[in-house]
Amino acid sequence: MALVELRIADLAVLRSVTLAPGEGLTALTGETGSGKSLCVTGLRLALGGRVDGEVVARGRERATVAAVFDAVPAAVRELCLGQGITVEELITLSREIPVSGRGSCRVNGSLVSIATLREIGEQLVEITAQGESHRLLRPAWQRRLLDALGGEAVAAGRSATAAAVAAWRAAEETERNARETAARDGERLERARELVAELGPLRLSAGEDAALAAECARLRGAARLREAAETLGAACGGGEDGSAADLVAGAVAAGRPIATATGDAELATLVGDAEEAISVLSDLGRRARRLAALCEVDDRRLAAVEERLDVLERVRRRHGGSLEAALERLAEAAALVDAAGGGRGAGALAAEVEASRSRAAAAAEALSRARRTAAAALERAVTAELRRLRLPNARFRVVLQRTPDEAGLEVDGARVACGSEGLDGVEFRLGANRDEVPLPLDEGVSGGELSRLGLALRAVVADADDCPTLVLDEVDTGLGGDTAARVGEVLATVARRRQVLVVTHRPEIAAPAGHQLVVAKRDRAGRTEATVEAVEGEDRVREVARLMSGTPTEAALARARELLTQGQGGAAAP
Repeated sequence: MALVELRIADLAVLRSVTLAPGEGLTALTGETGSGKSLCVTGLRLALGGRVDGEVVARGRERATVAAVFDAVPAAVRELCLGQGITVEELITLSREIPVSGRGSCRVNGSLVSIATLREIGEQLVEITAQGESHRLLRPAWQRRLLDALGGEAVAAGRSATAAAVAAWRAAEETERNARETAARDGERLERARELVAELGPLRLSAGEDAALAAECARLRGAARLREAAETLGAACGGGEDGSAADLVAGAVAAGRPIATATGDAELATLVGDAEEAISVLSDLGRRARRLAALCEVDDRRLAAVEERLDVLERVRRRHGGSLEAALERLAEAAALVDAAGGGRGAGALAAEVEASRSRAAAAAEALSRARRTAAAALERAVTAELRRLRLPNARFRVVLQRTPDEAGLEVDGARVACGSEGLDGVEFRLGANRDEVPLPLDEGVSGGELSRLGLALRAVVADADDCPTLVLDEVDTGLGGDTAARVGEVLATVARRRQVLVVTHRPEIAAPAGHQLVVAKRDRAGRTEATVEAVEGEDRVREVARLMSGTPTEAALARARELLTQGQGGAAAP
């Protein structure tokens, strides 16, 4: 499931209605002008659609719409997380449209911009109306459908092409940076190379001077340091004449029995503190003796340390006054040298560019071959579906186009543009009539033809469209009964994989739906209001009969039961 509930308040005649489409296919029916398309408008607004004209009910200050979804796609969750919005099992998109002033948009109660609401909404619902199917007209979506039909061969080609093109672009960027750096700042680059040549071999490290200075001081005063450490060690613990630890231990040994015998709490506390002091003194003695053992007089090491300190002092004087400043200058110089090619010649960099360009061209050509195979299969399958939808002379074509680009890849003797998606621009074309040249979808294709093409594509490449909910408004305009029946069959097929809400006047389309909602206008308290109700059983039979004849005659009721029985896979109608 996807769209769980749509709540609309004070939107024209929709004063307070709730639509709850079910899983699979749901039909939205009602008399002409009852407010069916207005329900779709409410959903559009909840998804961030544009407000056209005055939509707020007369006498009201604002209209409100809210759409609740479950089975939230991972891409939507990630987008919401980026906005700081928590999404659990459900996500609610809501909007207020005031009579005047700015409205507000919310996702799960959090305020968002209209652009964010629209971006999230487009990933949850696609709305297709007569003459309008924005996704179907987008070249990127057309390429996505084609690639989905291509399966693993196209998927592998896309991955290889994206990696090869990225490597080619990176090689070009490296070469370009090297050229620009050399041309812009040749003198600075030369100074940087000299600095790297001077300081690089010294293997400088941060804090090295302070550590060596401390070591030098220790080596110079090693004898005095050792004597002081030995004296401290002997005094604390381990001396020949008795250490502080020994003296305290003797006192503890004498005082403990007295504290026990007398039960004096204060003396017992003193004895306990003295025992802790013994541990501290013993530890101090061990540490002092360890330091004394390390204090060896090493003339050779002292000479080496003094020599290194002299080198570091010269580095400090020449390069900023401190070792840290010198290291910072070295890092900047090394980065500049690396940006210029790390010492590599222009010829080596150019060779890398050409090699990566050739690899990218080979990967992109392999992807194009896989797409051509997929295009032929898509043409055959969609043309067959269109003829099933009563377009007997339809011809569907997939045109792969390349754009000339002198900075692009050389393919078949010509330079053409290539991005991470490959060389090919994909354009769907349709010729609906005999001897008619297939035209791009935004040139001369009627609304009914476009709607049927959209259904055919979704039936053929169902897995390519990950939008959970598809809404079709007036898809049956101009269709005869037999064609409408075929449209109903295709809609039922598409609805096996996603939720479909179809606005229809045709009983042949409404009957296969698993759910049916009826929109009706009523006069209440001197004003016209629309209601939306789910119909089942005999009520649904009467509604399907009304779609056939306008009035539920006995013949129409019998035919309605027959259509519902057929549409529900043989389940007996009430």
